[in-house]
Amino acid sequence: MNAQELKKLLKKSGCTFENHRGGSGHLTVRRGSRKSQLPMHGNRKELGKGLVNKILKDLGLKG
Repeated sequence: MNAQELKKLLKKSGCTFENHRGGSGHLTVRRGSRKSQLPMHGNRKELGKGLVNKILKDLGLKG
């Protein structure tokens, strides 16, 4: 799964996104009081399974 695919999935789950000033290449993802960081490094680069699971867990979307 790449960053764009994960972003679409998170958006469907009701998450909001904030850009960082200075172009850090990351987005802050918020869902209620929970938040996580989503790296946006290139369109074709796959995110590791561990990172995807951590982001989902941080946002309360995975047990």
